[in-house]
Amino acid sequence: MKRKMYMETETIRKAKDYIISHLTEQFTLEDIAKVCGYSKYHFSREFRKATGLSVMEFVRKEQITTARKQLLSGKSIFDIALEYGFETHTGFTNAFCLYTGCTPSEFRRHEQKGVNYIKGEVSMNNINTIIRLVEMRDVKDMWENVLSRNTPEEIKQRIQGDLDAYEKEIGFRVVSEVNNVVVGMLACGRYNKYVPQANLADFVIHPDYQGKGLARQLLNKVIEMLKDTPVKTLQIQCGIDNDDIKNKYISLGFTEVFKSGGLIYLMMAL
Repeated sequence: MKRKMYMETETIRKAKDYIISHLTEQFTLEDIAKVCGYSKYHFSREFRKATGLSVMEFVRKEQITTARKQLLSGKSIFDIALEYGFETHTGFTNAFCLYTGCTPSEFRRHEQKGVNYIKGEVSMNNINTIIRLVEMRDVKDMWENVLSRNTPEEIKQRIQGDLDAYEKEIGFRVVSEVNNVVVGMLACGRYNKYVPQANLADFVIHPDYQGKGLARQLLNKVIEMLKDTPVKTLQIQCGIDNDDIKNKYISLGFTEVFKSGGLIYLMMAL
């Protein structure tokens, strides 16, 4: 059984390598199956079992992922579409929306905004701030202000994972909403609902709103939501060379505990 599983894993790896190295070329399901030494029917079944996608769904997803990187090159969207085997601008746009949740033009504008970003000054006077659980309606705000390196579809999947974790009582994500716009977030998770330690991640605040007290508010909300759980300790990590982030966590009440694998682990007792 172990040998069979190993062979299947190697076959899937070989198939993925072939697909990724031929993304701008024309090839068929039969071509990929032949490289892997299987009939297309058996190969298709094993590939879906291993990846959750059909072979051609995986091909399209990889083509879109790679094409994303070219949208800042100055090349026209139509030329990019042709390079990756799409016959029309509309076909490329439809596939791009399916896998990313936005059009190529929207993605390009979003990326250009990030490249040309200039930090602004924000006054917190007379501003309405709400700290609450994340909701699916937050996708657009999180793409614009918090998780800018993800696509809307990736953010949607992440939020769905948060909602599922909250339902199972093993995690949640809180967001800071300023004047009806989400500008920050913090995620909390546990291995199961009985363990005494929770791990924090995705502690992100839009640069314009950093140093405005939102980090403290997000952390306090997490602590409040853990009040009736067995959790007695919070843990968070940062890069071993990132002193600025480490010092921010320490200013919030965390204590450096140990270093491992390029990370600094900090903890807080509740």
